[in-house]
Amino acid sequence: MIDSSKPVVEDNEENRQLCRKYCTNCQNYKHHSLEKYQPTELFCSRGQSSATSMKIIGCFCPACELFTKHHLRGGYFCVRR
Repeated sequence: MIDSSKPVVEDNEENRQLCRKYCTNCQNYKHHSLEKYQPTELFCSRGQSSATSMKIIGCFCPACELFTKHHLRGGYFCVRR
C-alpha cells in the first residue's frame, strides 16, 4: 500500500531526464561516483544509492524541478530516503 501522505515521484524517463540535469552536477554525486552504483539517478523515486560510507558534502535536490513539483522535503535522497 502506498502512503498517500508522502509525495510520490513517478519513475519514468521524463522524470529521469529532469533528474539528470541536477544529479549529475551535484557535488555529492560526483565525489562519490554515484553513476557506478544502483540506482544511478532519480533517488527521490528509486531510493538511496547502494554506495557505502558517503559523506554529505552538497545537495542539488532543492533546486530540482521535481523537488518543487512534488513538494518534496529535505534532500540528500541519494544518501537517505
